[in-house]
Amino acid sequence: MRRIAVGLIVLGWLSSVLAQQTATPPAVGQLATPGNEVTLRGAVLTTGHYYQNTKEVFLVMYAFDGPPEVKKTLDEVLAQYPKEGLDAEHAERLEEQFDAKLRYYLDVDARTLKRYAYLALPASATGTLQEKDGKKWLMNCKVEEGKSSSGFKYPPDCMLEPDKPFVMPREQPVVLKIDDKLTLKCMPIPPGKFIMGTPFYEAPRYQDECAHEVTLTKTFCVSEIPVTQEIWEAVMGADKNWSVHRNPQYPVEFAPMPFIREFCKILSEKNGRTVRLPTAAEMEYAARLGTSNPNFGAKYRNQVTPIGRNCAVKTKSPNAWGLYDVFTNPASTAVSDWKSANTSEKEVDPQGYPLASSHVYKGGIGDSKYDKDGKPVGKPETYWPGMSDKVIPNMVVNKAGVPIAHKAVNGFNDNPRPGYHDRYGEDGRDGGNGRGFVGIFRVVVEAGPATGSEKK
Repeated sequence: MRRIAVGLIVLGWLSSVLAQQTATPPAVGQLATPGNEVTLRGAVLTTGHYYQNTKEVFLVMYAFDGPPEVKKTLDEVLAQYPKEGLDAEHAERLEEQFDAKLRYYLDVDARTLKRYAYLALPASATGTLQEKDGKKWLMNCKVEEGKSSSGFKYPPDCMLEPDKPFVMPREQPVVLKIDDKLTLKCMPIPPGKFIMGTPFYEAPRYQDECAHEVTLTKTFCVSEIPVTQEIWEAVMGADKNWSVHRNPQYPVEFAPMPFIREFCKILSEKNGRTVRLPTAAEMEYAARLGTSNPNFGAKYRNQVTPIGRNCAVKTKSPNAWGLYDVFTNPASTAVSDWKSANTSEKEVDPQGYPLASSHVYKGGIGDSKYDKDGKPVGKPETYWPGMSDKVIPNMVVNKAGVPIAHKAVNGFNDNPRPGYHDRYGEDGRDGGNGRGFVGIFRVVVEAGPATGSEKK
């Protein structure tokens, strides 16, 4: 069920693009001279993207293995990879080098093209190497996944080095008062510029993870842990704790967005500071430690906490900026952005697309449906245990009464990574992902002095 709803949209989009194409890949025999048959291995994906409005969509491979000249070119490109990791400028240059020197167009049938319409995967490709209009082609190409794509080093070691921040915060943490006993520490995250999303030479990746430059201009403070059930109940009351896995030190699960907004409002008033959900850009930047390195899931495996599987917060060490439990499985962290694909344009302090934008996915996800008062309708067994009678007022829903989704980041699957994002419905659930989904959240405190309006 994972990501099926949005994936089907992409397949429909690709089908319409293919039907409108005015140009097609050159057929075998159309090029000047036949070349040698070669086998390349690397990341396979389509060139289509949501916002390109292109009439031509091709299958391409970013080669990481092949004949000696391919391996030599890869070594030359990776020789420019800085030991300290990639900042935004280095990341853009590396992507340009892969595009210019290691991207191969694959002559395949429509069925194979659709296979990679939404998900890029490591694979091998065998065909006759030819060139046309400055592009390298594998003609009459056969693409294989699985065993045929193994036996080569992917990704290279340099792309698996741990992320290390280029700068450390100068500000002190902000400590939010929850009640007379509880507090929540929020760690300062320095401003900076990074490449948000996932580079095209990386696989697996999804088409909605388009890599693009983002600048965050202000320091912001992220709660060092996901909001726990203890903190949630102190603010919202035990009757609004609908978590399946119960423990005061477990993150609160499946909190509906209207309740999260109320939670943030209460803490803002109590502390005289603006408390809110993080944006997708802020959460990804914090997870990357401000770098623009490739975000292969393999390099984050040792940082994954089994939140959502009877696990308390702070069971592992924090990252370099003092954040615990950044990568979680099967939980995913809610952010304020509505569910949409990444833009391909440069952004400054992005908040995500406005709800009215055509880029926001407003279709039904899963089977959650509510009436005008926020009471669920339909068969009780379609909801989470004990949830069939829960009323959630003030939700943002589509015309059918289905909750519209926000993005959810840094979790859900076995290899969480910064560029990955999924869905977190206004009702706190995501039926499209089945019962493997567990929604959690953190808060951000906007940096700056307190207003003096905090309650004593």
